[in-house]
Amino acid sequence: MEIRIRQAKPTYIHADPERTAEAVMARLQGMPKIGRVQPVRRRVRTASLITASTAVVLLCILGAGFVNPAMANALSKLPLVGSLFVEAGDTGLKTASKQGMTAKINASESHDGVTFKISEMMYDGTRMSMVLTRETDDGKNPPLKKWTNATLEELTEMWKRQGKESSMIEVRANGKKLKVATALASDILHHNSSILTIQPSVSETHTTSFELPDAFNLEVVIRDATIGQYFTLSFPVKKTTSQSIVLASEETKSYNELAMRITKLEMTEATSQLEVNLSGKVDAEIGDSLQYDIQNERGEYANVMSGSGSPGADSGTYVSTVEFTPFPSFPKMVTVKPYLLKEGMGKEYIPELEFTLPVNN
Repeated sequence: MEIRIRQAKPTYIHADPERTAEAVMARLQGMPKIGRVQPVRRRVRTASLITASTAVVLLCILGAGFVNPAMANALSKLPLVGSLFVEAGDTGLKTASKQGMTAKINASESHDGVTFKISEMMYDGTRMSMVLTRETDDGKNPPLKKWTNATLEELTEMWKRQGKESSMIEVRANGKKLKVATALASDILHHNSSILTIQPSVSETHTTSFELPDAFNLEVVIRDATIGQYFTLSFPVKKTTSQSIVLASEETKSYNELAMRITKLEMTEATSQLEVNLSGKVDAEIGDSLQYDIQNERGEYANVMSGSGSPGADSGTYVSTVEFTPFPSFPKMVTVKPYLLKEGMGKEYIPELEFTLPVNN
């Protein structure tokens, strides 16, 4: 089952996108000259404010989807400043990057005028996230979503030329193919770069654990169906986060013939990952309908990033896994709160299935 990533776009922008784009590009091309010489400090401060304002406007325009082809082409030629993890990542990736818990990677391969690159990596034991870039020699650098989400007409034309083969990503650790699920996050500032996240495929492994050492060699194999070529990006990986807390419960709780057990709650500086085992009166519909919040002792909730589920290894079981952003700091206690979404009513929590897990220092 595919990883489901929840995305939010701002709805408060009502400006004319064409005129706003032109204004932004004018700002990027340089400020008008001023006849009077300003003091150095004032000039620097003014330039900083303009740069910050431009960045905010860019984020708003792109977040709202107001990007015409000319704007997109212009943005693709701008250098990526700083970390895409900070610019476009979730809370965990931003924290990991700012605290130096990511690794710089210099892996690339080129074929037929196309180059794939991986430039930054975060591995905390629960997920691998990396910055993936696709460049073309002609400088057009189409968005990665164009490569991954071709239209039906484009796919039909591609199949006529090459046969029914699609683009794909395969991952190997120390030469062994991993059973994983992959997801590309939404592109924001640099449209031909994206954050590629790799997690264990629960449908095949029935677990959220990679079962990998803290250091290993990783190969990301990409098939680009648009040119019918394979790209292999190989580089060493080390677990980049410094702390990991793993909680579990042997207790089983029941509700309406449904039994639930917390198999694992793993927390790092970058991710909180919940693994739940359901049994009894359970099927895919019930397993997918049941959702989860986690709350610390201060009443703070972690934000959901993604979730997936599949039948377990044993008959009559179902495994659900949910990825959350990390808490602001490691908690002393975590409460797992299952709920159902009721139309017109919002979340309906199920106290009978609620678990409280203490964190032992």
